[in-house]
Amino acid sequence: MFGFSIRTRQNVSGSPRAGGSPRTATGSPSTVATPRSIGGSPRTEVGEIDTRAPFQSVKAAVSLFGGEGASPKARPVLKKPKTAEERVLERETQLHLALKELNKFKEQIKSAETTKSQAVRELEKANRTLQELTCKLETASESKQASIAATEAAKNRAKQLEEAKSSNVQLVDGSSWKQDVDSEREQYKASAAELIAEKQELTNIRQDFDAALEKKLAAFQEAADAQHATKVNRERANELSKEIATMCETLNQVKFAMVQAEEEQAKSVADKEDRLKSLTTAKEEVDQKIRLLKEEKSDLKLSGNLKGKLEESTEAIAIIQEQLKSIRGSDLESLRKITLELEDAKNALQEVLQEESLLRSSVDALKLEVDEVMRDCSKYKEKAEESESVAKNQQGELERSKLELEEALEGESKQEEAAADMRLKLQELSSETNNAKWEAQEMKRSIEELKREAETARNVAKETEEKLQAALEEAEEAKAAEKLVSDKIHIPPSRDDVANSDTRSKIKLSDEDFESLSKKVEEFEKLAQMKVAAAMAEVEATNAREREAVKRLEASLKEMEDIKAATEDAFKKAEMAEAAKQVVEGELQKRRRQQEQNKETGETFSSQQDPEGSSHPQF
Repeated sequence: MFGFSIRTRQNVSGSPRAGGSPRTATGSPSTVATPRSIGGSPRTEVGEIDTRAPFQSVKAAVSLFGGEGASPKARPVLKKPKTAEERVLERETQLHLALKELNKFKEQIKSAETTKSQAVRELEKANRTLQELTCKLETASESKQASIAATEAAKNRAKQLEEAKSSNVQLVDGSSWKQDVDSEREQYKASAAELIAEKQELTNIRQDFDAALEKKLAAFQEAADAQHATKVNRERANELSKEIATMCETLNQVKFAMVQAEEEQAKSVADKEDRLKSLTTAKEEVDQKIRLLKEEKSDLKLSGNLKGKLEESTEAIAIIQEQLKSIRGSDLESLRKITLELEDAKNALQEVLQEESLLRSSVDALKLEVDEVMRDCSKYKEKAEESESVAKNQQGELERSKLELEEALEGESKQEEAAADMRLKLQELSSETNNAKWEAQEMKRSIEELKREAETARNVAKETEEKLQAALEEAEEAKAAEKLVSDKIHIPPSRDDVANSDTRSKIKLSDEDFESLSKKVEEFEKLAQMKVAAAMAEVEATNAREREAVKRLEASLKEMEDIKAATEDAFKKAEMAEAAKQVVEGELQKRRRQQEQNKETGETFSSQQDPEGSSHPQF
């Protein structure tokens, strides 16, 4: 697992796993041929001299004791086992990342808790604003009742004015009437200003109510988001617990692999010791054989060929001795390095075990914290469900109260419209009363003028009658004179009359005088006719004026009757508005009782939440 590779002179081409175990490696010391078995020669008997060379050549000797890789130039390059450390570091980094992520999730859970508490605070704030709105609505209803009382007082005052108007139609003094009308107008203006202020206050209450409802919905949304974040964090905590369990398993596997590596290292050390022992035995055998050869050399005289072979064998022996020295040094160095590596591995294993214990303790603590978080999440979930149910109930009550408020506002708007109509009608009545009063005064003045004109017309008529009588008398006299003149002119006098009458009593007129007299008579007649026609026209004009004054008086009386009917209609509408007001007051009382019940439930819910909020765990 860790990839340990111990390279020696016999396994330069690969690791012990790649090239077989040290016991089965090619050219191992366990298979080194002794001098007795070199070349496959049989064991020599005592007294016989083996003249054959122990080694065919130097190359054969070198290959016999280690192959091509046994030369001093081919010394192994040992590498430290960094793979296991890298893996341990990688696991540690993964564990640190997991811990960091778990801390992040803890922070997210804390933020979810804060958002939840903030949502609860927003809910309480919404409840407080709802209570404030109910108080404002109560004040608005009280002010509305006051305005209704003012309108009733105005109605009563209008009735009194109507009665005073009906009783004081014939009065001439208009100063007190005008003052009463002005005072009523001021009262109506004040009541109108109060109604406008109440309407503005109701609109402000409606805006505050909408804002509180929006805040409450935002708090519900934040609570839902916090619940969702809690759920996600719970799932992530489960995943982290699973990852931590897998990391614990991997740590156990790493520990097992370290144990296996130690066993393999122990096996490799034992193999090297076996090889060293086999090499030492082979060296001793070679030394013994060399000693025997030296002893035989002193007794025997060998041929030149034998001397050459002996020289070759001595050279091979020297090379073998050098190789044995180098192998011994390299084995000692490799053994020292292996011991150092083993100590490093032991230290690393100890550190890993310490890290493992720390990780186990941290994992246990994290498990406990995760369990606490799960319990808290379940509690918060239950609380969220309870708060959600309470919020739904309150939202339904808010919707009902909103509908009731809208109905009350509609009724109030209707009452305001009715009051405005009544105010307009009262203003119209006051203006009509003023107009009627002014018209009555004008009619009185016109009647007086007509009376004066009638008297003057009568006087003129009398004068014209007198003039007419005088003119008629003059006309009669003129006619009589004309008749006498015509009689005197046209009837000739008898002789007796002529004889008896005096000459002075006879009238003698010329034709011109007669024509002038007849023209004057005609002029007098025409003038008399013209005066009579003018007098008759004046009499007819006075009669027409009298008829017109009578018509005006009848029209004013009819208008007064219409005004009276309009006031009666206004009173009926005011009574209907009063009935609607009573209905609205009943609805408001119901809503007030519901708000008190909601307030009691909210107080109980907040009292339940306070101890639970104080017992929340602090991470």
